[in-house]
Amino acid sequence: MKTAVPAEFIDFIRGAKVGVRVIADAHVEWLNIDGVPLCIRKDTARLPVTPGNLFIDEIGMKSPILLTPKGLQHVLVISALKRDDPIAGMLDIAFDAFSEHWKETLKVDYVDVSNADELVAAINSFEGQVLVFDGHGTHRDKEAAALYLQDEPIDVWTLRDRITRMPPIVLLSACDRHAADRNHATAANGFLALGARAVLASVFPLFAPTAASFIARLLYRLSVFVEIAINIRQRAMTWLEIVSGMIRMQLLSDFNHALEGAKLINSEVYLDIGSRGNAAINGEHEDPFATILQMYEESGVPRGDLDRVFELTIANSSVISYLHLGRPETILIDLPERIEQQFKQMAEQDVMCAFQGW
Repeated sequence: MKTAVPAEFIDFIRGAKVGVRVIADAHVEWLNIDGVPLCIRKDTARLPVTPGNLFIDEIGMKSPILLTPKGLQHVLVISALKRDDPIAGMLDIAFDAFSEHWKETLKVDYVDVSNADELVAAINSFEGQVLVFDGHGTHRDKEAAALYLQDEPIDVWTLRDRITRMPPIVLLSACDRHAADRNHATAANGFLALGARAVLASVFPLFAPTAASFIARLLYRLSVFVEIAINIRQRAMTWLEIVSGMIRMQLLSDFNHALEGAKLINSEVYLDIGSRGNAAINGEHEDPFATILQMYEESGVPRGDLDRVFELTIANSSVISYLHLGRPETILIDLPERIEQQFKQMAEQDVMCAFQGW
């Protein structure tokens, strides 16, 4: 992929300050930018160019969705797994591990669904902003992708006239929701067509325990990190930033596991660099993994071993399977008082535009 991209375009990407929007069906997120994939190097989201009608809907101007940190703390988890499914308890186990940390701040609604009517009812009755789908999926050649609602496969594209209120943020904890080698009728695109503003989906099958842990960690991030980060940075955060940071933290965890498994670090180094590395990722360092690699070197790990294990970790980590589709940069999270001021400014701009005949 790198040989197909002009060098000046790589330089252009390096200079991006607030993220990169990929407008393509090709997996440009995997482009090597100074040793790491684009989706790790920069906050990255994608607008698929097919189907064309969805692309036209998504590419135009989007009014920002203004949310407070508390607005992210009501989550709907839809489970479409049968109770005897081998992965049915994975999300529960992951949530149990984190629930002690978020029980005072996060409200999670759990709904089991087994057919399209139950799915539609669960979505339409939910008033929060974040939807998690936990289930199986498939996408056969020359067919639309399907989500399995227990035993019933459903094409989400067929629900367009039935969904009256789609949450703006959708997290698909299921395999092949935007498969790398299938047609454009993916489940992720389908949720965009249903009205979601941002959809996190996978291009490959996911390992269920890792996928469940990722979702639990992301919800923990919503319950604790977001408001603290906004106060420290004294500015709004985008949903793109929040998810991109979580993806980098997952890669750091996978890297730590790989180094520990290779007996290159011990548990003390694991915990120390895990903590300091997450601080580098969330501290808006321009190149957090360069800082993290330096931390490992200072702990005594040879640079050659670090580079080898890091490259293998990237190739094997679930993080390169995640795609962030839609317009997550238009979902802004800020403190209530600043949100109120934004609404006032938007209202004043609307009045001015009407007065001038725009």
